[in-house]
Amino acid sequence: MDIFEKQQRIESINGIIKVRWFIIAIILGLGFILKAKYFGQWGTGFGENFALAYLKMGILGLMAFSYNFFFWLFMRRLGRKPLEKISERALSIMSILQIVPDQLICTLVYYNTGTVDSMSFVYYFISVFLASSIYKTRGIILTGLLSGFLCTTLLIIEYQGLIPHFNTYQGVTLFGSPYVTRGKIITFIFYISVMTFAAAFLSNLIRSREKKLRQERDKVTEQSQVLTVQTQELTKTKDYLHEALTKSDAARVEIEKTKTELEKANLELQAKLRELEKYGQVTTGRELKMMELKEKIKTLEKRIEELEKK
Repeated sequence: MDIFEKQQRIESINGIIKVRWFIIAIILGLGFILKAKYFGQWGTGFGENFALAYLKMGILGLMAFSYNFFFWLFMRRLGRKPLEKISERALSIMSILQIVPDQLICTLVYYNTGTVDSMSFVYYFISVFLASSIYKTRGIILTGLLSGFLCTTLLIIEYQGLIPHFNTYQGVTLFGSPYVTRGKIITFIFYISVMTFAAAFLSNLIRSREKKLRQERDKVTEQSQVLTVQTQELTKTKDYLHEALTKSDAARVEIEKTKTELEKANLELQAKLRELEKYGQVTTGRELKMMELKEKIKTLEKRIEELEKK
């Protein structure tokens, strides 16, 4: 049982507990009203049978409220734990307890309301309906079989005289007729079979849809994770490009600065070169004059030597 199934099971159990409060209140209210009406004692006092009927209904209602309160308290404490720490065994036991006590209470209600004379067997259908929110096909079928076993067994042992029969209406009863008893059993088995089949079919349909939705959710989650990774990679790439562009801008600024300095240095060198050229021209002229003077001096020296010789 994975985390999703645990969460689904817990939600189903909590939902059944909430619905059970409403069902118990409705059944008790209906029982009190119908009992008072059937005995014709609206506010005129309580006879012995009337008081006993109310006492039985009160005891059954108290039993139902008591175990439902225990379920509510247990699930409230269980809900405070992380899903990973909730055991599958505890959830399985709580799932079973959502069905079996209700089936037993339904049997007691059905017996005390007159069995073959009443319509209280429809309460078994409620338990099958509730089971479809917790169990899969096998669990729903077992719930239907348990309902059929309890109802059929009650009708048979009551018909055999092993337990007393309680009339639903004073002076009117269908109890004792083998045809009515047989018809009740066959009808109930047919109805509970149809109800079980319909509940199992709808439960499988809903679970199949939930499975597909869960698969789609997992697929979307996986795609979302892939997109998240790609987004992170794109973010890193964007940051890298931004950093590279920042460095490129800084390098471009530095290059522009260097270019400007080089142009300035070039202008200065050109100015110095022009000065050197002028200086070179002046120096070259002087050198030529000196050479001419040297030549003249040499010529004069030669003449002086010639004159001295003469």
